[in-house]
Amino acid sequence: MSTAVAVADDANELSCVVIPTPGQQLLLPNVCIAEIMPWRRIKPLQGAPSWCMGLVGWRGRTVPVLNYGSFNDAREAAPTTARCLVVMNRSRNPSGPAFYAFAAVGLPRMLQLLDDDVETADAKLGIADIMHVQVGTELATIPSLEFVEERLAELAQSLRKK
Repeated sequence: MSTAVAVADDANELSCVVIPTPGQQLLLPNVCIAEIMPWRRIKPLQGAPSWCMGLVGWRGRTVPVLNYGSFNDAREAAPTTARCLVVMNRSRNPSGPAFYAFAAVGLPRMLQLLDDDVETADAKLGIADIMHVQVGTELATIPSLEFVEERLAELAQSLRKK
């Protein structure tokens, strides 16, 4: 195989991470993730919406921890003990927190995906979902980070007013 062909193959691959959250798996590009860390005690945030589990300290910052399932279903119970926290880089909304975390109930795993590795899946979309996809034998959700980060910016703004 020539070097030019190998480089072309790499350009078609996307490094992704599958994050197991309560009730679904999220599929995100690897570049969105700042760090995966062990579960830590979360400080509850008074008056926060159901999707915000509270705050956690990370690298000298205070980071909001989110239960993704609560965006789509307010009755979705936040996990009381998750496996780890996936710290996300802000990617869409410049006025929100620079970092936030998703609670994961299992260990996230990396995947190298090609175009034909992913098929659109027919499943009901929630308000925070972009699409559902079939990756091999697994169903995954591509979340709307724009929606998530808009809600975080609104929460941050309401907290500043108090």
